[in-house]
Amino acid sequence: MIINRCFGVAKMLLTYFATAHIFSECAQASTYKDDRVVLGYFPVQRIVNDIPWDSITHANIAFAFANEAGELSFEGNVVNSTLTSEENARAMIAEGRANQVKMLVAVGGQGNFSEYLAAALNTASSRAAFVANTINFITEYSLDGIDIDWEYPKNIDEAQSLLDTLQATRAALDQSFGAGNKLLTITLYNHPYLGPDVPTVNYEPYAQAVDYGFVMAYDYFGSWTDYTAPNAPFVDVPFYQGSFRNTTDAWLQAGWPANKLVAGLAFYGHSSTVSTDMAANTANQYVAILNHTTVDGPVSGIEGTWTWRDLRDKANGALSSPNKARSGWVRTWDSYTMTPWLFRKSDNLYIGYDDKDSLGIKMDYMLRKQLAGVMIWEIGYDYENELISYVRDFIVRADNGASLGNCAPDDSQLDAIFDASRNPNFFNRRSLETRADVAGTPNPSKPICQFEKLKNEPNSGHALQFGVGLPNAMLAAMAAVVALLV
Repeated sequence: MIINRCFGVAKMLLTYFATAHIFSECAQASTYKDDRVVLGYFPVQRIVNDIPWDSITHANIAFAFANEAGELSFEGNVVNSTLTSEENARAMIAEGRANQVKMLVAVGGQGNFSEYLAAALNTASSRAAFVANTINFITEYSLDGIDIDWEYPKNIDEAQSLLDTLQATRAALDQSFGAGNKLLTITLYNHPYLGPDVPTVNYEPYAQAVDYGFVMAYDYFGSWTDYTAPNAPFVDVPFYQGSFRNTTDAWLQAGWPANKLVAGLAFYGHSSTVSTDMAANTANQYVAILNHTTVDGPVSGIEGTWTWRDLRDKANGALSSPNKARSGWVRTWDSYTMTPWLFRKSDNLYIGYDDKDSLGIKMDYMLRKQLAGVMIWEIGYDYENELISYVRDFIVRADNGASLGNCAPDDSQLDAIFDASRNPNFFNRRSLETRADVAGTPNPSKPICQFEKLKNEPNSGHALQFGVGLPNAMLAAMAAVVALLV
């Protein structure tokens, strides 16, 4: 097996060279530092091919269904396949564990799945059944843990039911599998509340019960809002308080521990049609949405959503390269929200999305705040692993000590940007306003989040190179050992 071969090679080389640089086949063990979390979501009802297991540390299969009796199951069949969701889940779990990735299943999710989950957690008896069934579910599917994705508790009573469930599940996991041997996680709202109608509560017992909280730092704007704006702005737009920075800071200020907070990254954007030619004034991306109408991405067909795969599609995508628009489209970098946006004049289509530039700024901020890591919705939205490879290389280089330039502004600059955006003269919804760049924001004319070269590093750029910093004699010896085993 590759794992055993890697271990043997690593043992010999570590003994002789005292170095931790092993080969790409052992990437999972040698890329991320031990406590780093890079979690990818995988849909249970869709096949995801060529999963980049070496780029993630954890995987969350979405979603398992909990009925009112607290019984867990995978429902339905896989799209365009003869597989059931249960069969697809088993295959993904086995493959992930073989690649040394921690495998979890998210219970709940949007819509009816969370409605049934709420019912399952409503009484002491149903909660007890849910906890017992969770233990059986983890055993049955050889899981590393479970994620509670309740979207969302509606009041204080339901918030207490969630806490009771987390504490009971934590106790049962530790009793059944040994303390700390199985993961319990929770999905957190994109504001510092358990749900939009639940006020701030004492989050300490929630955080104590779980290993990580996954913050959905996206879906702030879309066709459901009145004005076009980024799906996941880094800082707040002028007329709304909610963004990647605002949300992560708010959860930290509310008492959630940084080493248990995992920030969400979106591999997609939302579309809206407008009645304004936004290409005529790219200084303003906030215009009225026309009857909340959308256009679906050409590949995914998800309502109002353009995944990175849609945006980069060679036939009908919007981007010819990660940061260059195709003919008929205009790509603009917004210096305030630090995100890109696209506009197609033929049908007045706007898309607010994330790319490498905006993801880098968010990851830089995540590292600066010493969060546990990032989670991605979702891995299947990527195109030829462009974004997940960037995420992996970015975090590895930063964790290894490489310094960044032209990336996330410092806190004082970000505070100044926020204060400026709150000025009534800064933005008027009824007029288009030409805006000058704010001091401290990344310069879009330069490579955003550019790493400085590490000492002895032969190649510049984001990608880590095998054998970086090792003498040629060592590399030659290592190659010779590998040749004997191939």
